[in-house]
Amino acid sequence: MRFQSRKDGFLWAVSGFVFAIYAGVAFFIYFTEGDFSAVYGLTSIWLVLSVFMIWILPKTTHYTFLADHLLCQSMGFKKRIYYDTFNKLEPSNGLYAGWKMSTAWNCLILRYNKYDELLISPQDEAAFTELFEQKKAQFAKTN
Repeated sequence: MRFQSRKDGFLWAVSGFVFAIYAGVAFFIYFTEGDFSAVYGLTSIWLVLSVFMIWILPKTTHYTFLADHLLCQSMGFKKRIYYDTFNKLEPSNGLYAGWKMSTAWNCLILRYNKYDELLISPQDEAAFTELFEQKKAQFAKTN
């Protein structure tokens, strides 16, 4: 089963923050040098980054439950997490530093192996969590 990544205002906020920084730098350069080339250059870079973050990144991020592993994809990056390594799935509670394949602020932390974590944001969290628990129980190591 394939789950598309969820979108919220997080990427818009990041784009706005980058715009504010670029605008400040561009106007500083314009007022010190009197040249508009920095404004044009920074604006074009901001537009490319915004299109990438708001349009392309969410369309290419998804999570697929396959026969023996969960495949998390974002752009050209792939992460395979085998079901027998699943530990738990919990909601994130603030800022997170780590491997992130999420396009939303409110997301889930997938813990696997002993210390590994991946931040994800499936569109339908309830169905994803239910399927996660099923696969975890099905492939649990019985010793």
